[in-house]
Amino acid sequence: MKKYDAFNLTFFTILGVFILLIVFAVTTVIDSLAQSENKRRFKNIYSTYQTVLLNTIRDIGGDTGCYFSTDPAVSNDYSGCDYFYQTFLSNFKIQRYCQQEALRDGCIPQYETYTTNEQCNGFTKEMIEHVDDVFVLDDGSILIIYNEENKQYRPIFAIDVNGFSKPNKAGVDLFSLMVVRDGNGSYFFHGDISYCLPVEEDGIKNVSEIYN
Repeated sequence: MKKYDAFNLTFFTILGVFILLIVFAVTTVIDSLAQSENKRRFKNIYSTYQTVLLNTIRDIGGDTGCYFSTDPAVSNDYSGCDYFYQTFLSNFKIQRYCQQEALRDGCIPQYETYTTNEQCNGFTKEMIEHVDDVFVLDDGSILIIYNEENKQYRPIFAIDVNGFSKPNKAGVDLFSLMVVRDGNGSYFFHGDISYCLPVEEDGIKNVSEIYN
């Protein structure tokens, strides 16, 4: 009887370990697939946004008045950001718009973390959930415009590539895009896609990591 009990104990211990290994393996595969899908969605959306940026510059006629400058001789310019975003967003099909109270009115999910950096107040919990302008787009992604307290736009916005689907984490499915102009007057998005967002441990910080 004791041998039988010992056998049962050993059997169920091995079975338990085996089940845990299977669960761990399945979870790892699911996480890997989800990460691959988020990368795929980011690539598609990023390509679309690059095209829209170029079309916006063309429609405005060159100088957008809304950019961070990489040229030390040229200052950052925020004077035209209102018109820039009007033109930029006219290139998208918008399902829903929240001028404020985005969380309450169903334009964003509850995110895991928000910035606590005082230099990045436009992406704090208070600003994203209650102040920032948020657009739910036809492709299911979400665009969050960085606002200052007085509703002044800046040439930076966040995109949630899979909308309300989890994990809702910065650097995983939530990224930031900065509109930059170089010394030649060319516009593009900065390579840092985590600027002003608190990237999770498993998150992506630079666009180059997406394409590796």
